[in-house]
Amino acid sequence: MRSNNQTSGGIMVAVVGSMTAAQRAQRALLSAAIRADIVKSDSESGRGCGYGVAFPASQQGNVRAILSASHVNVRRYSQDAWSLL
Repeated sequence: MRSNNQTSGGIMVAVVGSMTAAQRAQRALLSAAIRADIVKSDSESGRGCGYGVAFPASQQGNVRAILSASHVNVRRYSQDAWSLL
């Protein structure tokens, strides 16, 4: 697995806890002209579904900064988007 600084292609997912948080994340990224799609993921707690926002891996640094500035609580970043579906 490559380190986060070397990720340049593919899709990543910022996993958040709720649909509302995913929508906030998506709006923040779209306002910065970064494509973002809401995806469903398995909940880490085992209590239902979680959600995430899929984005181009080449934008990871920008996405982290934007979501932090937008006060979106990201549980984890995943390079393997298909394992979340």
